[in-house]
Amino acid sequence: MSAGVDVIVGIIKIFLMLWDLLTTPIYALIYWPWVLQGKKNRTRARAIDESENEITYRALPMECRLKDELQESKVDTLDKLFKFCVKKHGYRPCLGTREILGEEEEKQDNGKIFTKLQLGEYSWTAYVDVASRADLLGKGLRELGLQPRDKVVLYANTCADWMTTAIAAFKNSIAVVTIYTNLGDEGVIHGITQTDAGVVVASQELLPRLLQVLPSLPSVHTVLIIPNHKPYSKPQVKLEVKFYKIEDVVALGSRSSIMASPPDPEDTAIIMYTSGSTGVPKGVVLTHSNIVQATFSVLPTISGCIGETNSADAYVAYLPLAHVLEMVAEFIMFVSGISIGYATTNTLLDTGSSVAKGSKGDVTTLKPSVMCAVPLVLDRIYKGLQAGVKKKGEFTTKLVEFCYKYRLTWSKRGYKTPIMDRLIFGNLRSIIGGRVRVLLSGGAPLAPDAHAYCRTVLGITLCQGYGLTETTATSSIPDSTDFSTGRVGSPLQGVDIKLVNWEEGGYTVRDKPCPRGEIIIGGGCVAKEYYLMPEKTQEEFFDRDGKRWFRTGDIGQFHENGTLSIIDRKKDLVKLQGGEYVSLGKVESLLKIHPLVDNLCLYGDPMKMHTVALLVPDQAQLAAVAAKVGKENLSREDMCTDESISTAVLKELQKHGIAQKLAKFEIPQALTMINEVWTPEGGLVTAALKLKRKSIQVAFQDDIDRMYGKGNHNNNNNNNNVIASKSVVTTNV
Repeated sequence: MSAGVDVIVGIIKIFLMLWDLLTTPIYALIYWPWVLQGKKNRTRARAIDESENEITYRALPMECRLKDELQESKVDTLDKLFKFCVKKHGYRPCLGTREILGEEEEKQDNGKIFTKLQLGEYSWTAYVDVASRADLLGKGLRELGLQPRDKVVLYANTCADWMTTAIAAFKNSIAVVTIYTNLGDEGVIHGITQTDAGVVVASQELLPRLLQVLPSLPSVHTVLIIPNHKPYSKPQVKLEVKFYKIEDVVALGSRSSIMASPPDPEDTAIIMYTSGSTGVPKGVVLTHSNIVQATFSVLPTISGCIGETNSADAYVAYLPLAHVLEMVAEFIMFVSGISIGYATTNTLLDTGSSVAKGSKGDVTTLKPSVMCAVPLVLDRIYKGLQAGVKKKGEFTTKLVEFCYKYRLTWSKRGYKTPIMDRLIFGNLRSIIGGRVRVLLSGGAPLAPDAHAYCRTVLGITLCQGYGLTETTATSSIPDSTDFSTGRVGSPLQGVDIKLVNWEEGGYTVRDKPCPRGEIIIGGGCVAKEYYLMPEKTQEEFFDRDGKRWFRTGDIGQFHENGTLSIIDRKKDLVKLQGGEYVSLGKVESLLKIHPLVDNLCLYGDPMKMHTVALLVPDQAQLAAVAAKVGKENLSREDMCTDESISTAVLKELQKHGIAQKLAKFEIPQALTMINEVWTPEGGLVTAALKLKRKSIQVAFQDDIDRMYGKGNHNNNNNNNNVIASKSVVTTNV
């Protein structure tokens, strides 16, 4: 069978070689590839200041009509920004919510009951109607006692009323405090208590969790509920807290004569609490000016990626609006006139865990043209695409692999492959709706293989950007002609990026061939401060030459054309016993693209010569490995505790590490398989799906010690199995 497949694929290759000879001149006249090559190779940023200790880069100017219009209209607050959008886009669809027709319960093979939703179409609210609702809601908030420069907490899932409430607050100079919905009780209490907020807006589905912590929130006197499709009844609590539905507050505002109180540019717009990957969440204070300046910075690059827009364009919003990436992305969509359709992670795809039989996922229904994703989601799309192809057999697998490499080669040369796109890749594009042309990735490193594969197979512009909450998600983004992987583009307009020597780590701006050092970001997008944390603010922020700067702790390298790579992170950098430095995040991003990995945390002991890994395996791939070693009838828990299966998994992971050109000391030499999937609710990953290293280390310290041969411990993780055999260490690693 394999020989026959190779013959057929070989014939196709020969045919395409002849096809290329005949059609390349024609395609050259159609696509003008030399123009794209010129754009791809151009310099994007230059050093504007240099010394022995630091070097500063600034982007070359870019034109952007939308940015010019905003500046000519003197937009300097979010209130003015949304008014500009309403005036420009008027009756275009603005915010869309999907109708829920009903729900049903479905029993799984393991006995668990899943609630499945019967989903309808999207219903839309125009810009002018969103503005009207926000006006009334803002007046209603004022009637409840909120005054300009007070605070309102948004503890709600991403939805139209989240954004409408934020707009209402901005119109009245009320600061929005964002709390991740799965931050954990301690984080919720910390954020609300620290800001002394009196009003909390919560999703109905989160109300039980809020009620649990309400006795610990003495400042809260009012709770507004964003209802879902289920019946709602007012909670019976002994506390002196009033409960309203959002519609009640809108109705209250319709009877109010209170005038709006527009903000000043330096007023606080948002206190955004981080997801707490390294400790207690910090409240990042973002002013109206910060967010508007971030919008100005991002617009030229993103507008160039998106191109001309029309009323059919849509953006699918499913990431937490409490995450700075999602928030800024939605403001960009407002300005661009692109409709925002709200979704959830459980209903995003047709295969979503909450999608009932007969219903379609959100992207299939919405057919978005723009979306955002964190790397973990893209890794799963990447592995899902490959798994779907493999299911269709050896011929399809080899054909798609050849077509992928073929399209990748020609796209880098500046050509399109329209026939192949339609015949081979058309069905694969449907996994994200079939119309996506721009996908923004941020929040963590994206593995180069996943980047190239998703971009090529899906036929999209995939931009891996770089930014932080402290810089309003703004720093650098690749443009549409940048086909590199492992880079995060050049500095955005209005943003300066400085590299500063980090001698301890061995990174200096004098390094050859490219300068390296700690990344420090400067510009109008840099936050005002950490809320009520003056010492931490002074440690990480500073002012120089009339500009605000933030020390990121990330290590970067600037390339000759002015694009940036993130190569290390101070806090993720471990120095092993042999003196080698290991960037845990970099290694994890490369290992996570292996189909066997659902999630993975690398650990390096400074007193040892190698790393070890805690691995949450993908169930289907784990079962396939179990079948290979004759253990296919075991449960998942037993598979995770079986030595022969774990040994086989570790060998596969090590082979993959070698293929990714990792050094021997970077590749884990011991493995613990974890039965339970890591979720934000479990406290081991953040709401943005980043690893909480300290929490993971505490939870699995006994396993880590055993992997390093530190003796036997009373381990509570009975469902884990450790493989640290000498035979594995010598397996071509």
